[in-house]
Amino acid sequence: MLFAVIGQSCVKSVSGRTDFENLAPTTLISDGGMANFSANAILFPPTDAIDTAFFHVEYASTSTAPVDEVITIGIDLDALAAYNALGGDQYAVFPDSIYSFTTTSVTVLKGNNYTGGIPLIMYPSKINLLENYMLPISIKTTPAGSTISSNYKTIYWHLVGNPIAGIYNWDWTRWNNADGTGTPTGSSFVGQSTVLAPDNGTTVEVPSGYYNGPRYVITFTNNGGVLSNFAVSLNPADLTSWPGVGITLTSGPNILIADPVNGVYEFQYSVSSGGNPRYLIDKYYK
Repeated sequence: MLFAVIGQSCVKSVSGRTDFENLAPTTLISDGGMANFSANAILFPPTDAIDTAFFHVEYASTSTAPVDEVITIGIDLDALAAYNALGGDQYAVFPDSIYSFTTTSVTVLKGNNYTGGIPLIMYPSKINLLENYMLPISIKTTPAGSTISSNYKTIYWHLVGNPIAGIYNWDWTRWNNADGTGTPTGSSFVGQSTVLAPDNGTTVEVPSGYYNGPRYVITFTNNGGVLSNFAVSLNPADLTSWPGVGITLTSGPNILIADPVNGVYEFQYSVSSGGNPRYLIDKYYK
């Protein structure tokens, strides 16, 4: 559970509800703040033409809003500059081509504490997956008699660039034996496409071709643009259904090729399906 400090007042959880006792009205972006930074990464599939993310503004008080409370919000380039000044990963502002955000004011209706969902429209297929982008949106003004939270004034929507992320060609080969010899099965395919989707600047995930497409998690080191120390695993959350259908991972995944210069990655793992061996290779290439 997250305990939020809003301004100089303490907000605590009491029997599953938020207790604002002795707290003057405060406006905040409850989905935002640095505490929620990682949750505000935009992770829509980069092949999508359009998607929408939502956030909310809260009117935190000892009671619900006594009247319709109007709060102004807007893109905050000062917040972007302040974040970059911290000296960590550096972000450029979202290019106009990848988003639409036109909301300048929102209303917490009388008898409520939250606005409805405030939309940020994204155009993922236009995003350059190699770059770091940020769009901080902040509370600008607040109703008379209330204050703006210092910790939850801003939501930091951001996109994490990754040097190997992007759309790749994809071949998948399956053998119904333990060593990958002989003729592959008819379920193998060549020339499909998929996405190496970034989790952060040095981690991507991509589906494999076997049952329910468990994702490879690919990590590496980036030393001034020189990529090394590649490692691969399977996302454990994607394997939870396997025991129920009699599938067991028997070896791997193993790296056969990890070539960032030419954009080629090839991985192999083996499973037992109902006691029968399966030898599997996924290849991703530009």
